[in-house]
Amino acid sequence: MKPTDRQRIDYMPGDAAREALAIAQRLYPDNNAQALLDRLVITGLVALQWKPPSLYGRDRERWQLPESLKQIPGDDG
Repeated sequence: MKPTDRQRIDYMPGDAAREALAIAQRLYPDNNAQALLDRLVITGLVALQWKPPSLYGRDRERWQLPESLKQIPGDDG
């Protein structure tokens, strides 16, 4: 697909999403930001077919990542 044929999507992530993106950037340091977002959206869609994360309520500003996701083995960040 040519870049001119692509749909632009503007996204204003909440705090938990920004934190998840920073962690994902450490997991996949060779991906540029757009490739990383594509990877996360596609992976997230596949994951939702099984068990979605426990994000209660509609106030996305209060959502938090589980501590287990914040700890990357061998990473000090």
